[in-house]
Amino acid sequence: MPAALCDIFECTPADLIATKAENAAARKVTAGDAVVDLSAVRPELARIRPEG
Repeated sequence: MPAALCDIFECTPADLIATKAENAAARKVTAGDAVVDLSAVRPELARIRPEG
């Protein structure tokens, strides 16, 4: 789709899409007195069961 827009407006993808990159600090959340590092917490994987 961006290629079609570039053809219509006669521009480059850089003209259509603004990008910005910066380093982000690790996110932390307080839980009472303890600090939880969210990058260390992983969600539990979903299990797909057959119907029946």
